[in-house]
Amino acid sequence: MVPFKTLASAGLLLPISPPLILRSLNACSRSDHALALKSRSISRRARKVQKLREKLGIKTAPTKHRRDEDDIVAWEGVDHNQTGIFNNNMPTPLETVFGANSSCILSPEVNAGPYCIVGEYLRSNVIEKEHCDGVPLFLEVQYIDVSTCGAVPNLATDLWNCNVAGVYSGVSSQAGINTTFLRGIQDTDDEGVVQFETIFPGHYEGRAMHTHLLTHANASVSPNGTIQVWNSPVSHIGQLFWPEDLRKEVEAIAPYNTNDVEVTTNEEDM
Repeated sequence: MVPFKTLASAGLLLPISPPLILRSLNACSRSDHALALKSRSISRRARKVQKLREKLGIKTAPTKHRRDEDDIVAWEGVDHNQTGIFNNNMPTPLETVFGANSSCILSPEVNAGPYCIVGEYLRSNVIEKEHCDGVPLFLEVQYIDVSTCGAVPNLATDLWNCNVAGVYSGVSSQAGINTTFLRGIQDTDDEGVVQFETIFPGHYEGRAMHTHLLTHANASVSPNGTIQVWNSPVSHIGQLFWPEDLRKEVEAIAPYNTNDVEVTTNEEDM
């Protein structure tokens, strides 16, 4: 396991003492570079959400996107870190939704699980025609080097999760070794960002709903469009867990409500 000093919108991988972690986070959050990066992230995510809403036929009331300079200065002076608060709804302005972006500590020691597959396709949309019914989920992760407060480009980020029935692709005991649904890899761009279109995961016995993330440095692309990571150090192995209230809402609708396996909560899985 190779340490990799990285701050991400989904978390932070930083194998140093907690006081230094906090100082690094605070320094980055106040730097001009980080503020500019955050501003671009808010705009990028807002544009993407608008496109996704149009793609899915979701109609919402128009929101005000222009502010005069005084309003912008006042808004940027507010602490928008609202980790753990989930009061957003459809009319919530996108600037508010993405202005509340926060970071957490990633640990490289999290188990990859038995369903990690090496050499997946380089793609952002991992939804295929079969085995992928479910609630569409758009996921963006951004990696920032806390030593420079700059983005980390060219970091191969592997994503995978099970489908509604709790089944993984690419595994002989699951959907079969020749399946590839809900798996993909993306390289972070110049902003340290990867984006994936997947579905909200289902669940299986003994595990809470979760989505896997794994990052490699210095990965290479093969002629067949897959990522080769055999000689690339693993920077982070982690899992994203979803809020219980959101999980309950999703599992109340089809096809999630056809999964009769007993649910494991986040608290029970920790």
